[in-house]
Amino acid sequence: MGFIQCNGNNLNYQKLGVGPQVVMCHGLVFGSIATWYFTAAATLASRFEVILYDQRGHGKSDLAASGYDLDTLTSDLDCLVTHFHKADRVEGVSLVGHSYGALVALNYALQHPGQVTKLVLIDAPLPASRYVYPSMSQVNTREALEQCIPDEIKQKTMRGSRSASRMQERMEFLFLKSTLRQDVRDAVDIEDERLQKLDIPVLCLYGRNSDCLDAGVRLAAVLPNAKLELLDCGHYIPLEAPQEMTSQLDQFL
Repeated sequence: MGFIQCNGNNLNYQKLGVGPQVVMCHGLVFGSIATWYFTAAATLASRFEVILYDQRGHGKSDLAASGYDLDTLTSDLDCLVTHFHKADRVEGVSLVGHSYGALVALNYALQHPGQVTKLVLIDAPLPASRYVYPSMSQVNTREALEQCIPDEIKQKTMRGSRSASRMQERMEFLFLKSTLRQDVRDAVDIEDERLQKLDIPVLCLYGRNSDCLDAGVRLAAVLPNAKLELLDCGHYIPLEAPQEMTSQLDQFL
């Protein structure tokens, strides 16, 4: 574990394994390194160099008052990838992202053609202004924040532990003291014409019961080398179906 400075913020990271490089991006608010460390990371690290990191404002990374728009988070990811780039490595990096983290991974792949070998979009909510913002639009008090926490999160990550207390503090900061809600509100869609230019293997992994499933159907249809796989769960796939997700990632990568 360690920290690197990206765009003025210290980002916490962890590197596991040896081999072709895989970077994993978690989702907003409820995600962190733990999203992957306790699910797919160990399996993938048997064959890959797996890099996990806490996005700004999450986990052990610095609390940032702004910069939760896709371009800024993509710039953070670029900083991380550049930091771990090896001059003698000929293959590109593979990216895995869940929820908003999947949009960061997708945005990176579009901005850096030729540098991404494979891409995994796990329940990517494209556009976030449509699929994510409505659930957070009215979260402007602690009471509203408590009501917006999904049951899946409460049951598995909010159980009175010290880490749960830290998560609560970070959630309050993100919703009440940062630009996160505004940045998600202003998130724009990605045009089909631009998506059609991303000619790399893409796995679109979605929950059958997810509110974002229509986005997955669209991405699988528009991206030229994509396939859609469905799991019997909702949006929070790393929590709801970790073994099935890990199997899909292992096979695809």
